[in-house]
Order: sequence, then C-alpha cells, then structure tokens
Amino acid sequence: MIKITDDMKERIGKALREKKTCVWASSSKNGAPDLSFRGSTYVWDDEHLAFWDRSRGLSTENIEENPQVCMIYFDSTDRVGWRFYGRATIFKEGEMRRKIMERTIKDELDKDPERKGYGVLIRVDKIRRYSGDEIFQER
Repeated sequence: MIKITDDMKERIGKALREKKTCVWASSSKNGAPDLSFRGSTYVWDDEHLAFWDRSRGLSTENIEENPQVCMIYFDSTDRVGWRFYGRATIFKEGEMRRKIMERTIKDELDKDPERKGYGVLIRVDKIRRYSGDEIFQER
C-alpha cells in the first residue's frame, strides 16, 4: 500500500523554496535515460505526485514512450530523502491539466507565462529511502 507521509508532503511541497531538489528520471522506449529538475513537483494526494512540464522536451517524449519514471528528493542538510517510482500520465489539455496547473507553485508557472506546459500526474508504486535498498512502501 502507498501512503505518502505528511513529512514527505511538506518537504516536497517546499523543496524549490528551500533549495532542495526533485530530480526526475525517465527513459525512452529503447532505454536511453534522461534526468530533469522539476521545481514544480508536489504531492497530489496520498498516492500521487504531480508536476508542471513547461519544457515539453526530451523527458516529455520519454514519458510518452515509456511512462515508468523515478523521482529522488534529497535534503542534504537534514540527510532526508526518498526515491519514488511510478507511472506518469501527461495531460496536454482538459480538466486534469487545468487542475494540475492550478496547484502548481507560482514561481514555476511564472516561467511559463503563456501556459503552454502540460500537467503530469504520477501514480506512485514504490517508495525507497534515498540511500540503500530498503523499500519504505510498495503497492
């Protein structure tokens, strides 16, 4: 069972403001990897993460080809972090895109003034600690 904790919600929600990182990994259908910083990452609900994809670049193409993604959050000061594994869905239009955009932090939306980005919702299937192989939660 997956239940994103209150500590995770709080830390991820203020990651950009506190200069912590949320780094997303994706790969093409052929397995070519890519990493991207997503300052707009936040916890959607107890089982999902979300972000605003304003780049619409390689990682977007990767997710379209292979929706399996991984995100690492790490706070080097407190030595706290997690790896989140799941399946991403891109919303290029419609109600869900609008809802994701509405909950995205202003600093990230300001970098996309014409709101050309996409909403991305990730169903979390596994959470591991930032270090080691210990599985914290799994579906």
